[in-house]
Amino acid sequence: MSDTTRTDAPDTAPTDEAHTDATDLPRTDPTASFFMVVPPGWARLPAREDDRQELAAIVRDVIARALPDDLPRDRAEPLRQEMRKRLTATVVEAGDNGANAVYLAVQPVDGYTPPVSIIETEVEDESDQAPEQVIAQVLADALPTRHDEDDPGIREVDGGIAARTETVIRRVDPGAELPGLGEDLPVVDDRQVVYTIPVPHRPGRWVVMSFSAISAAKAASTDDAAADTRTDTDTDSGADDTTDHLTDALVTLFDAIMTTFRWTDVPGTEPTTLERRLAELGGAA
Repeated sequence: MSDTTRTDAPDTAPTDEAHTDATDLPRTDPTASFFMVVPPGWARLPAREDDRQELAAIVRDVIARALPDDLPRDRAEPLRQEMRKRLTATVVEAGDNGANAVYLAVQPVDGYTPPVSIIETEVEDESDQAPEQVIAQVLADALPTRHDEDDPGIREVDGGIAARTETVIRRVDPGAELPGLGEDLPVVDDRQVVYTIPVPHRPGRWVVMSFSAISAAKAASTDDAAADTRTDTDTDSGADDTTDHLTDALVTLFDAIMTTFRWTDVPGTEPTTLERRLAELGGAA
């Protein structure tokens, strides 16, 4: 990983109503400053309405790298317009839903662009609960659907406690949803990993980093009615294993990214040499 992203925002007064679950807390004006390292070929796209001009400039840069000027104009221009439309629509939708930014893999590596994204959100809790209490509630709420029952979900992020939840949140069957059109499209799952992180120098403030990886859905479980008549040759278990391993690798990548998460401008603390260097890289990125 070589690219560094940094988010800095002005200190503003909290105004929104509070809730218990940090993942459902209302969006607020950003005050947390942090940076983290992302892989080459990724971009941080600002999603707030006030950042539309910056978003447009970043999208133009992303498209210029993906589709250089030496391509034939009659071929490249429709692609540029479609990329601009899709990238902008994705980020604007996330911003309308409360996100501060969206991180996307925008350039292929060895011809492959992983179907992943990270959504950055900052939320507010005006209750008197300690961060440990909120985290315990977040993890308790995730128990029924968590991906790994043996993972308690407690993590350390830049020396502080955080919650990590992982679940498969969506199963889409194009054949069922688009009769006559989607029969040849695979059923897909969306595995989501969410880090819920209290801001150490802003009581009641939380940063939520939500990672999403799209993959081919596993074959129906043996609990399904049709399982009684299915044989081992009816499903491609090798393909399922490959898909699982790829998704596991992408989740591991996100966990590695989160190990680089560092707060900046924390009152009463001095940055380490590594933090200073990463901050310099972030300022130059």
